[in-house]
Amino acid sequence: MTMHFLRNTGIAAALTLVSLPSHAVLITNSNPYAFSWSYDSGDAGILSGNGTLTVGGFNTDSLSVAVSLTNTSTPAGDRLTGFGFGIDPNATGVAFSDAGDYGMIGAAMGSLPGLTGIEVCVRGGPTCPGGGNGGIYGGALDAFTLLLSGTWGASVNIDPIGFKYQTSYGSYHFNADPPTSVPEPTTLTLLGVGLLGIGFARRRKAA
Repeated sequence: MTMHFLRNTGIAAALTLVSLPSHAVLITNSNPYAFSWSYDSGDAGILSGNGTLTVGGFNTDSLSVAVSLTNTSTPAGDRLTGFGFGIDPNATGVAFSDAGDYGMIGAAMGSLPGLTGIEVCVRGGPTCPGGGNGGIYGGALDAFTLLLSGTWGASVNIDPIGFKYQTSYGSYHFNADPPTSVPEPTTLTLLGVGLLGIGFARRRKAA
C-alpha cells in the first residue's frame, strides 16, 4: 500500500525495507534457523517434521549449509525422500557430505516434483524425483552438510523450503509455508512502524 502522506523521502525510503517477500528467510549469521512442517495428506495422515539450517562462509565463493532434519510422521514407513530450497543469490553448484550411511544420500542443482522455486535438492534415493527405498523414516533424523558454490555476500534469502514424502498411499510434495520464524524482517517491521509513527506526528504538528 502506498502512503502518499509521507512526504519525507528519508522515512519513505526506510519503510521500503519492510517489503521483503512474505515467506523469505533472511539469514545473515551462523545462528541456526529453525523451521518445521505439517502437511495433511489425507489418506496418509499428517506428514510432519522439524529441522535447522546453519549457514557459514559469507563473503566467500563457498557457502556451507549444515542441515538437520527430523521426520516426526507416523507410521515409520512414511519416508522423507526429498528436501530442497531456493536461495538468493543463486548457487552455481552443490556438494553433499554426510558422515552416516542412512537418510539423505546426495544433492543436486534441481527441483523437486511439482514444486516451483526449488534450486537445491537433497535426495534419499537415486534421483530428486524419487526412486529406491531410502530417505528419512518416520521417527528418525539425519544431519548433513551442503557446500554451495557461488558469489556470496553478507546474507542469503532462503525461499521456499520444500519436501517430498513417499508413503504406502503414494508420494506427496509440498512447501513449508510460512516458515516457523523469520528473524530479520521482524526487526525491520518494528522499525517501519516506528517511522510511520514519526510521520504521523510530524504531519499532525504541521497541521
